[in-house]
Amino acid sequence: MKDNRFGQVGFIVLALAVLFNGVALYTAERSFGALRETAGWVRDSQRAENLVEHVYRLTVDAETGQRGYLLTGDSTFLEPYSRARDQIGDKLKQLRELTADNPAQVSQLATISALLATRFEQMERTIALKREQRDGAIRDFLLSREGNVTMDSLRLALGGMAAEALRQHERRLQAFTDNLETVRLGFLVELGINVFLVVLGVAFLAQELNRRRREIRDAQQAGAHLAMAVQERTAELTELSHYLQRLQEDDKSKIAREIHDDLGGTLAAAKINLQLLADKIAPEHAQQPRIARIMAGIDEAVRMKRRIIESLRPTVLDSLGIGPALKWQCAQFSSRWGTPCRVELDDENLRLSPDYSTTFYRIAQEALTNISKYAKAKNVVVSLRQHGDDWVLRIADDGVGIDTATPHNPSAHGVVSMRERARALHGVFSIEGKAGRGTVIEVSVRIDPRAAD
Repeated sequence: MKDNRFGQVGFIVLALAVLFNGVALYTAERSFGALRETAGWVRDSQRAENLVEHVYRLTVDAETGQRGYLLTGDSTFLEPYSRARDQIGDKLKQLRELTADNPAQVSQLATISALLATRFEQMERTIALKREQRDGAIRDFLLSREGNVTMDSLRLALGGMAAEALRQHERRLQAFTDNLETVRLGFLVELGINVFLVVLGVAFLAQELNRRRREIRDAQQAGAHLAMAVQERTAELTELSHYLQRLQEDDKSKIAREIHDDLGGTLAAAKINLQLLADKIAPEHAQQPRIARIMAGIDEAVRMKRRIIESLRPTVLDSLGIGPALKWQCAQFSSRWGTPCRVELDDENLRLSPDYSTTFYRIAQEALTNISKYAKAKNVVVSLRQHGDDWVLRIADDGVGIDTATPHNPSAHGVVSMRERARALHGVFSIEGKAGRGTVIEVSVRIDPRAAD
């Protein structure tokens, strides 16, 4: 009777496991639906960014065609103007649909639409004056700088909307990441409960059927299948993590290029225009000091732009390779924190493929960030050396040292990030530390000869 009671309880527990699995499958399907919806929002925000840039380029094309016509009188120059005028309404309509849920962007888009209407009306007016051969009126209009003021306002409005679109994109990307993490955690919780129920049911049934070799063998096979499923799901989540890292690097590179191209061009144009203005007025003019202050502000904005670009994607990494990039990184670390940082390289001119270079650079960057926060080090050594077919990145400090026996802090992602970056290239990551004797981080990666120049 006792064994029979264990069997009954076991069957009840297994029935609960089946019911729980049904609920878990339904929850998982809804969660993945939410992920798909969030991914759609991310794509929409990216499209909005692209449309803002397209609207700006169409406006510039229209201005270029208008200037060409005003200078030459050749109507062929009006083709880009006409094309831009025909297309810009459709782009604004698409933007309006994509940003309807964002009050800030709705307001910005209304301002941009009004400025575009004003600017195209101004261009139409000058074109009409040119057709009437009223060059004097055209000159008066140009000297009034009415068009320049409108275009400057439009650039600022488009820049503000682009910035808001970028923030919206980042927010939605973060929401996607948060949802993904929620799904992952939910999956692990559901898996844990499911395993618990299955194991509990098997334990009860084993009291009754412990001499039945077939049932024991079936339970072992079920455990093997479950372990395989766990491995498969773990591999999928690991690959997804690596994909998100690559996507983040691509986004950083794209943002850095856009800042360099768009903001850099705008600042350069502003500086040139200010210099032209300064050259046209007397040196002792009362506005010269104000112009000088504005020029200084533009120079500071250019320097800030360079710092932002270097923090997103250091140009030295792409142009000179991993060796100079590590030296530049250590120099920045020493300059900021006052801690000496030495770089040791087997090959000063080593050039690796972008994946390997980026991985070594980001791991060194994360390690130096952790050193600046926690290590209290007096010296840091970063080395990249070849050991046989492997390249080994080593970051060592003489700080307080990390206690590897201490349980991992779930809110500290630095070590996890470095380990996952190494694992993405099938590398080996290790960290060792002793109290008062510093910490050593090593990453060993076997590099395909085709990945090195």
